[in-house]
Amino acid sequence: MIQITPKTEPTPKPPSIGPSFGFLAVVGLVGFGLTLAQYFLLLERGKYLVRSQSPDAIIFAVLPYLLLFIGSILTLGLVLYLYTTGSRGAKISSLALSLHKANAELNRKIVEEKKMARALRESEQKYRAIFENAGIGICQIAPSGEWINANKTIAQILGFRNAQELLISQPDLHGGLFVDPHVRKDWFARLEESSQLGHEVELKTATNNKVWVNMTGHAVRDTMGDIMHFECTMFDITERRGAELELMRTKEQADFANRSKSEFLANMSHELRTPLNAIIGFSEIIRDQLFGPVGQDQYIEYAGDIHDSGQLLLSLINDILDMSKIEAGKRDLAETVMGVEDIVRSVTRLVAARAKAGKVRLSMSVPPTLPFFRAEERAFKQILTNLLTNAIKFTPEGGSVTLSADLGKNGEMIIAVQDTGIGMTPEEIPVALAPFGQIESALSRKNQGTGLGLPLTRALVELHGGTLGLESEVGKGTTITLTFPKERVVKKV
Repeated sequence: MIQITPKTEPTPKPPSIGPSFGFLAVVGLVGFGLTLAQYFLLLERGKYLVRSQSPDAIIFAVLPYLLLFIGSILTLGLVLYLYTTGSRGAKISSLALSLHKANAELNRKIVEEKKMARALRESEQKYRAIFENAGIGICQIAPSGEWINANKTIAQILGFRNAQELLISQPDLHGGLFVDPHVRKDWFARLEESSQLGHEVELKTATNNKVWVNMTGHAVRDTMGDIMHFECTMFDITERRGAELELMRTKEQADFANRSKSEFLANMSHELRTPLNAIIGFSEIIRDQLFGPVGQDQYIEYAGDIHDSGQLLLSLINDILDMSKIEAGKRDLAETVMGVEDIVRSVTRLVAARAKAGKVRLSMSVPPTLPFFRAEERAFKQILTNLLTNAIKFTPEGGSVTLSADLGKNGEMIIAVQDTGIGMTPEEIPVALAPFGQIESALSRKNQGTGLGLPLTRALVELHGGTLGLESEVGKGTTITLTFPKERVVKKV
C-alpha cells in the first residue's frame, strides 16, 4: 500500500492594506487637538477684532473660522475614507488568505493525484507482468463466447504461439473449443448460477489435437447484477489424465486376471476333490482292513500315509475353493442364530487333541449371559478353528492359548484369541495376512500349512461385516481380535 504524505506549507499572514486603526486614531486625536487649540486661539483673536468694529476686521475674523470648519470637515472625511479603506483592505486580505489556502490545497491534491496515478501505473504493470507470466492459463470471456483477454500460458495450452494470435482466432466464438458441446453449454449455464466452479473438460487445440484441462471460473457482474464477462483459469492435466486412464486399464486387467484366477481355482478345486475323495476312501478301507487282513503291516502304514496326505490336500483345496468363491463374490452365507458358548466349546474340543500333543494349555472364557449371535455356523466354526489351530501351531511347549468372547461398549460382539507363542515383527504381519504368505520359523517348518488360514479367516469375518485386528510382539505372543457389528447380536428371550 502506497502512503502519500502531502507537503504542508506555513499559513501566510494577511497582507496589510492602508493604515491601521491605531494609527488613524492617533492621527485623528492629534488633528482634533490641534484644531481645538487653533479654534481657541482664533476665538480670542476674533473677539479682539470684533471690538474694533471694522468690517474688514470682522470678515478677517470670520474667515479663519470658516476655513477651520472646512478643514475639519475635510480632515474628518479623510479619516473616514482612510478607515473605510482599511476595513476593505482587511476583507481583501482575508480573501487573499483564503485564496492562498485554496491554492495550497489544490497543489496538495495535485501532488497526491500524481502519486496515486504513478502508484496505479506501477500496480497495473505488476498485475500485467503477473498476468502475462503466470504458470496457469488466465482468460476473460464475454457471455457471447468472445475472448476478451488471455495470457501466454493459456495460448500455449490451446496450441497458439501467443495471446494475440489466440484473440484473433477466437477459438470458442462459435462453440468449437469444447470437444463435447453439451459440456460447454452446461459449463456456462452453471457459471451463471455459481460463484466459483471447477471442472475437468476436454478441449480442441489449434493444431487439431485434444487436451484435457482443469478449468475454474466465475462470473464478473456490474453494480446492477448483470454479467459483464467470465474470468477463467486453466492448467493442462493431459498427462495426469492419461496416467489415470492407464491406471484404470491396468486395474481392470488385474481385476479380470484375478477373477479368471479365482474361477480357474474354483473349477480346479472341484475337479481335484472328486479323485481325492476316492483316494481317501480307499486308503481308509486298506488302513482299517475292512475286507480282511492286508498281509503286511507296512502296507497298512503306507495306506495311513496316503490317507493323511489326501486329507491335507483336501483341506488345502477346500481353503482355496472358499477363498476363490469369496474373491469372485460367489460365497453366500446361510445364516442362523446360534449360541456363541456352544460353538466355542465345540471348536475347543475339536482342537484339544492338537493342543495336548503340542503340550499347549487351551482355555476359553465366555460369560453364560452372552446373547445369541447371527452368522453362518459353518463359516463361524471355520473362523475359530483356523485361529485356534494357528495359535497352537506357533506356540511352543508350555505355552497357552485363550479364546474369549464378550460384548463391546457399543453392543458389538468381540471375540479374541490370545497366545504366548513366538509372535511376529511389524514387517511380518502383512505377510501373514496375505494369501499363501507364511512366516519362516522353526515351528512353521515343523508344522505344514497352506498359508491361507489368516487371509481366509479375515475374508470370512469381513463377509459377516466384521473386522480382524492383529497385535503381536516377538517372543511374547499374538492377539487376534474379531469385531462383529451389533446388528448380529440377538438378545436372549
